Amino acid sequence: MDSRKMLLTTAMVALLALPLAACSSTASIRTSRLCTAAGGTYNASDKTCDPGAGKGKKQAKAICDSHGGVYDTVLDMCEMPGDK
Repeated sequence: MDSRKMLLTTAMVALLALPLAACSSTASIRTSRLCTAAGGTYNASDKTCDPGAGKGKKQAKAICDSHGGVYDTVLDMCEMPGDK
């Protein structure tokens, strides 16, 4: 197979795969991003979010639960259902 045909085949496969990837029904987000998006500071060693003065620290699982997600302790990520 010549290089031009190989390039065209690869491009076609990529174009067909992209719409399928967009159909995912869940989104995985790092809990550190959830924390910083809310204006807090994330501590990865004890997996807590410090939202600032006068507010108590929240555990990563509690943050994920409050967004309706499922917390993955190994990856320190929150998997949330996507919109349909």
